[in-house]
Amino acid sequence: MGSSHSHASSASASSAVPWRDDSEAQRQQSAEAFNRFLRSARTELETRLKTPDAAAVHVLMGNEAADADSIVSSMVYAFVKRQQNSETLHVPVLPIPRAELPLRCDVMALFQELRIDATALFFVDEFPWGSEAQIRVTLLDHNALNNKRIPQTSSMQVVEIVDHHSDLGQHLDAEQREVAFADGQALVASTCTLVAERLAPRSDSTHALLATMLLGVIALDSINFDPSAKKVTPRDVTAAEKLEETAFAKKEALFMWLQSEKFNMKHWASFSLANCLQVDYKEFTFATATNDMKKVGISAVLIDMAAFVRKAADAAALRDELAAYSRQNELAFLVVMAMFMTPDGGRHRQLLFFQGDGGEAQHCAAFFQWEGSLQLEPLELPETHREPHVSAFEQLNPGASRKQVAPLVQRALANADSEPAVKL
Repeated sequence: MGSSHSHASSASASSAVPWRDDSEAQRQQSAEAFNRFLRSARTELETRLKTPDAAAVHVLMGNEAADADSIVSSMVYAFVKRQQNSETLHVPVLPIPRAELPLRCDVMALFQELRIDATALFFVDEFPWGSEAQIRVTLLDHNALNNKRIPQTSSMQVVEIVDHHSDLGQHLDAEQREVAFADGQALVASTCTLVAERLAPRSDSTHALLATMLLGVIALDSINFDPSAKKVTPRDVTAAEKLEETAFAKKEALFMWLQSEKFNMKHWASFSLANCLQVDYKEFTFATATNDMKKVGISAVLIDMAAFVRKAADAAALRDELAAYSRQNELAFLVVMAMFMTPDGGRHRQLLFFQGDGGEAQHCAAFFQWEGSLQLEPLELPETHREPHVSAFEQLNPGASRKQVAPLVQRALANADSEPAVKL
């Protein structure tokens, strides 16, 4: 069809997306083929587990935050690998429990519109990690296997990494290792760009489906390829141009749709405080100056900090709920990063630190202010929700995401004595 095919100028009555005029049959056909792949992976895995000395199973999995990039890159790459090597069983595994998928509004919308059968997917809490089978793992969108829901077994081996985060120096013996990150910056906005670079030229009807999924996520992660957002790179642009030739919709349309689903205020209004913390959550273990290991949780939320804290009834309830979440995840302290849009299309960031007991969070906040790159200014929370264990800030550098904040936490904890003491 090439890139000259016509695109519908408006969404059909039943769809939120302006799909290409001529794409209905192909969308149906490609979804059926992709769902067949998901179901057969499930069935075949069950058969293999009953067979002694069965060949290794190859699991492909994104990071524990399980955003659209992690989920889509692992699913598409598993399909691509299976096409390249049909002898090996490739199984995409979602790195969250099934019950948490509905919190990923953009992913749910993508699955529904493209008719992907989520019931056929494996989730981390359903996969038979403890079986005798050899498990070979490809990590996507992270470079150190750290999912606490996976029992570490000797029969599991990380053989490939496809990622764009700061390199934690793990799994150095992996057969293939691409960590697209240098000088404090990701070299691509999305892991889906790295998967797109590995996608063979159009080979069958599913190519357009894969291209649509990848293009939608790259558009989302690069913020519609907007250079001022400081995410997009030439590699993202090149990958997107190729994908758009076969995708079922234009990149702009995919961005507008997925972005509105991701920030959908109706969804966020219905989430509890704990839901908000779970939507996009990662854990890190960092060493302090005295070589104590501290586990830090960083949650990203898409509402402003006042709306987030008001999910709790008052200051005491806020402290109790943040303390319960920290306890449940065995955290030294918790960081919440809020990113939200204003009506004029501006992107704003805010930061919150919580620690029930101990001074690391206070030290970290002080270090961030001293170091300066995030451009923090104290933020007053609503009077009803002010709490001594919680400190909040406006982050005037909107370009700095968790990719920049996590290494700063690491530096802050490692430099306990070497920076000037700053009182909050």
